[in-house]
Amino acid sequence: MNSAGSRYMAVSERRLAPCVEPIGIDRFAAAELGLRAVFPEDRGPFLPALSFAPLDRHVSLGPGRTLRITAQAATPGVLVPSHRGVDSSRLLLSLGEQRPSLFLKAVQPDQRRFVDPEASFDAQRKAAALGCAPDILAFDVRRAVSVSEFLDGWATARVSDLKKPEVLQSVIAAKRKIHGGPRFKSSCSVFDRIRILQAACASCAIEMPQDLPVLLDSVFRIERMIAAAGMDEVPAHADGLASNVMIGPHGRIQLVDFDEARNVDPYYELAILANEVFEDEKDHFLALEMFEGRPRQASFHRTRLYAIADDLAWALWGLLMDAVSPRKDLEFYRYAFWRLMRCRIALRDVEIDLYARFI
Repeated sequence: MNSAGSRYMAVSERRLAPCVEPIGIDRFAAAELGLRAVFPEDRGPFLPALSFAPLDRHVSLGPGRTLRITAQAATPGVLVPSHRGVDSSRLLLSLGEQRPSLFLKAVQPDQRRFVDPEASFDAQRKAAALGCAPDILAFDVRRAVSVSEFLDGWATARVSDLKKPEVLQSVIAAKRKIHGGPRFKSSCSVFDRIRILQAACASCAIEMPQDLPVLLDSVFRIERMIAAAGMDEVPAHADGLASNVMIGPHGRIQLVDFDEARNVDPYYELAILANEVFEDEKDHFLALEMFEGRPRQASFHRTRLYAIADDLAWALWGLLMDAVSPRKDLEFYRYAFWRLMRCRIALRDVEIDLYARFI
């Protein structure tokens, strides 16, 4: 690796990499150049302030040769009504006078405490090797920044897209393929995450909802029930957001943003996907049928319980961000309120002790 911690490419892999025309360098070298154009070696660890304004730089290709690299901000992040692009700054990079061909993603400073860049990049590379994600062409672990191919002509999925059975089937198939692939570096359950967020909120003396002790007691009871019933742990995208699914020509699917990727119970992965897509819990059976062939009541109960825990985790995250994030333009509190409300409603409708007999 170089001093910034970028990706090292083996010679054999570089030989297989197609060249970017008309520049005549391979795509990995082009990605490194793009990364260095935005993050010169002498700059600090975070994305410069000009990330939201057009960037235009010339980088050296050797004696008498330069390459113009331009960048433009991707769609800005939003939390409400949909959670999209909040955890990172994203730039579309163009080489020479070409259309954008590279996608640069840098984790936001206020999210660095939640993201292990090395584990995230490793997970995406493994998913890309399975054909389920765009490959990372260059990265910088210290700055939590990566460069991938820009999926030009692809569309970011919306919840309405995932309601279509053929799209949902393809998304679940991609996630299942990852489940059968090589293990990821990180393992962390949703209950572990709740404890981390609970401690972070306590350390900041954040005013919490009065019923939080009751919610926490219920969720940790769910954890004990699932542990007693037993579970598998598989590598997973572990992200249910529709915005982290890309839909391409002929209905092809690619998964993006592996900051949440880790080894988890596969039914947690299904739970957070179904929680994103369906309002009526009865519709979860459709996802279960695609996931395991014949939906089982025990699987349904497990996914419903995981969805409750995930709502509480994201509610705590929203409350924490509302208190500590400098990005006051994002509606963190409103997002937390919505996830808390859904958590409360689900707990009201679910008989946890009854579910425990069937998971």
